[in-house]
Order: sequence, then C-alpha cells, then structure tokens
Amino acid sequence: MGKGKNWRVVHPDMGSTQITLNHGLHAPGQEFTQHYHDASEDAIVVLEGGGAIRQGSVYTPIAAGDLIFVPAGEIHGTVNTTPNMARLISFQAPPDMALYRGERDTPDAAPTPENGHRSNVQVINMARSGPVFGKSVEWRSVVSPHKGSVHLSLDYIHLNKNEHFTHEPVQTESIYVLKDGCAEVTSDAETRVLEQHDVLFLAPGDTFSLSHTGDKPTTLIYCWAVGSQ
Repeated sequence: MGKGKNWRVVHPDMGSTQITLNHGLHAPGQEFTQHYHDASEDAIVVLEGGGAIRQGSVYTPIAAGDLIFVPAGEIHGTVNTTPNMARLISFQAPPDMALYRGERDTPDAAPTPENGHRSNVQVINMARSGPVFGKSVEWRSVVSPHKGSVHLSLDYIHLNKNEHFTHEPVQTESIYVLKDGCAEVTSDAETRVLEQHDVLFLAPGDTFSLSHTGDKPTTLIYCWAVGSQ
C-alpha cells in the first residue's frame, strides 16, 4: 500500500488464521496509505527511524522503540517525515482480508476522520511499559485486554548475558520478532540461531526455550491473538 517496500511475513496464504505480520521499509517522504480495519486491531512497531502516524491532517510523531496501537475502525496511515530510512512492522488480529485483497489501498480517496472524532490511537514507548512480575527476564506488557485491546496482546522482552526463558504454550497463534541482538532457540531437541529481525510463528500449543547469545543485549517483541486460554 502506498509507496515504499512492504511485504507479508505471516499471512493467511501461509496458514495463519488469527494473527498476521507485515514488514515495511520506507524512504524519507514515503507514506503508507491512510485506511481503517472494520474489525481488526493493529500494533505497529517502529524498529528503525521514525516519522508520524497520520490521521487526516493530524501527524503524531513516532520514533524507534515506539508502538502504535490502533483499535478497529480508527483511520490511520504512516509517513516517514525524517531524513532517514524508516523500518516498521505491524501485527494485526484478526486478519483483515480486505487488506490482502488490495481494497484498502486507495491513495486518491483515502478516508479521513470525521470532525469531532476523538482518536483512540495510542503511541507507547515499549521499554517504558509496565513490568510483568515473576518472569526470569525483564518482561513488559505493552498492549493487553487489561489496557483496552480486544483481539491482541503484545509484550516487550529484554535479555542480558546468560539469561533465558521458556515460552509456555498458549491456545492461540503467536509471533516473536527478534528486535536486537541474537539468541538461540531450542524446540523438539533442535537448536537454531536467531538474528536481528528473524521471526518465530507459533501455532496453538507450540513451545520452545530461548537463550541470550552474543555480547549485546537481546530484545524481542511477542504478540499473540487473544482467545480462550
């Protein structure tokens, strides 16, 4: 949609039914077309660079490390207003099939918020979100039903040297993205190395263990569809 390089990572064509993940790389001035989702929530993460969330004539600044939570029905787009490249990822639950059919890409007739509308879009610094207690590593809750979401939850995870954790299986689809650093993940006696921007897509009931590797801290983004546990 719009200009820039945008591609699907986790999507219905590969079998996901509850959650999706898209990746975008935008040059200065490039815009992802304003649109809305009838029944889906968006969680947009700025990995590199920055810009703004656009809602009509209103531009709200965003920067690396921010998450933008977009409830269903909220008109939104992104614009790289900086002189540098911007890299963003976006989770969505449930999948908006109209988006994948190209029906949201209408740059010449993009929707705009009505006069008097009070936006419920939130811009949140992930590293400053409230902690999840009882975890073996630094774990922060960014988006959850306790904070107003309906269809998805998202956590931010930080590991230092020698730290590790085990993903406890949930009964919905979930996704991990390695934001920074590197890690080893072990599942079914097989170990693989994860590097920056690698993705784990988990079906309901899947589990694994993850360990920090390398000299720099490891950070991950964990997003899952909300459902019966």
